[in-house]
Amino acid sequence: MSELPVPPSAATTSSPDHTIESPQTASLWRRFGAFIHELLFLVAYLFIIGLIFASVSGESMSAGKPQVLSGPIAWFQRAYLFVSIGAYFIYFWIRGRRTLAFKTWHLRLLSADGGVVSLKQAVLRYFATWIGPALGLGIYVSIDALGIGTTPGLGLLWLLALFTNFLWAPIDPARQFLHDRIAGTRVVFARE
Repeated sequence: MSELPVPPSAATTSSPDHTIESPQTASLWRRFGAFIHELLFLVAYLFIIGLIFASVSGESMSAGKPQVLSGPIAWFQRAYLFVSIGAYFIYFWIRGRRTLAFKTWHLRLLSADGGVVSLKQAVLRYFATWIGPALGLGIYVSIDALGIGTTPGLGLLWLLALFTNFLWAPIDPARQFLHDRIAGTRVVFARE
């Protein structure tokens, strides 16, 4: 029995036993849509954890506004959020699992060679995802500390820095986000 021919336009990976068609990289809009979807879940999670930490620390509402936690409890809350959010994403990124947003948007995270994502790649991707937010926050704090916050255009500067990971995609040869480029991963369209 003869094998069906593979169109020359399809990217393929060959092995001695068979030919496997490489999945198509997801569009920028689909990947960004999934990011916004994940962000909505994270905002709800941050709100719930904030309420729990505020109630445990004895902080109260003042004039309808929550008080900002300070001291050791604030640092513990930030560390808890960083680790718990990281554990969530890393768990779903390895071994072919997908977050709810990735399932909804028909996406899958693969290593650059098309295999499943390793623990090392997932951890690296999580830390690399924070490049843009850390850069944006650093610029925002610097602008505030220097007292030049009213200078026109500086607000746009920290906002652009915040989205560094996504603004990388148009200049990347494979249109990958910065964190995917660093971690050696790629987000593909996966209908199943």
